[in-house]
Amino acid sequence: FKKLTVDLKGRQIQINNIPVILTKREFDIIELLSLHPGQVFSKEQIYEKIWGYDAEGDSSNITEHVKKIRAKFNVIDPNTQYISTIWGIGYRWDKIK
Repeated sequence: FKKLTVDLKGRQIQINNIPVILTKREFDIIELLSLHPGQVFSKEQIYEKIWGYDAEGDSSNITEHVKKIRAKFNVIDPNTQYISTIWGIGYRWDKIK
């Protein structure tokens, strides 16, 4: 995705060949969204797919994780938006070429 590389097997993200250090959940969110570019996922869908149906907690965690992911991406590439907020619905991985 432009300057960003997702290594699914190695569970690593790089932007401009610079590694982005992510938590397990942050990587899981990026993996889900980046495998479906352009598709909008609600916070509830993301939460269920990553934490599971029986998890304790709620989908408000997703907002905080996306905020942290964006902050980490912006340090290296402040001019590219990879995750879009679809107000009232959820999040989408932008189709970047």
